[in-house]
Amino acid sequence: MRVKMDVKDVKEITNLLLTLVSEAKFEFNQSGMSVKAVDAAHIAMIVLDISKEGFIEFESEDAEIGVDLEKIKSMLKIAKSSDVVEISKEGSKLTFQIGNLTRSMALIDASALTVPKVPNIGLPAKVVIKRDDFINGIKAADNISDSITLEVTPTEFEMYSVGDEDVSKLTLPKDMVKEIECAEPVKSTYPLDYLMKLAKAIESTEYVTVYLGKDYPVKIVFEISKGNGKVTYLLAPRIEGE
Repeated sequence: MRVKMDVKDVKEITNLLLTLVSEAKFEFNQSGMSVKAVDAAHIAMIVLDISKEGFIEFESEDAEIGVDLEKIKSMLKIAKSSDVVEISKEGSKLTFQIGNLTRSMALIDASALTVPKVPNIGLPAKVVIKRDDFINGIKAADNISDSITLEVTPTEFEMYSVGDEDVSKLTLPKDMVKEIECAEPVKSTYPLDYLMKLAKAIESTEYVTVYLGKDYPVKIVFEISKGNGKVTYLLAPRIEGE
């Protein structure tokens, strides 16, 4: 296996996975790469798929690679955002080459890493909003409460958090979102800390698609790797009374 990718894409992939896990299994085949991971508490799941077009160069047969994400993050700190990284597997080692620098790291036993099954959830509401609006709605709730409510109606999308004394609310009417599909109002509440981590890791996409159902997991979908990759993030709701 040997692939080349822009450093900024590798960083985003690594940071997104690190929102939930410190180790992950990367699955390669002739058409691209995929990763599925769930956090230890089974509250959130991330599914990441990148076609071979998302790489500068891509040579791979079927392979499963277990990696320490913290080691990759540490290694990438020395790289500039304009750099290209070459990644190759030789035996039980994964080698990264950035310019004249080469670094190898031991692989983790891929069979010891669990790949979660992705649930097939039908959610009645959908809204497509700008990434910056999504991130601002989450960040505004910081230090107000440990949860945030997402609500979709046929005419608007809201993200709000209510504390003992303070309230934050982002309201986007229909003409300020790219797309909205909703037959009747739907809302659910989610743990804020998970979404805060996600917001900090999302970098390259322009839009975020949010699928919502009452007291169902929220499904957040967005593109990476210049539109050649897709991330699906599922987060369990916080039911009233928890």
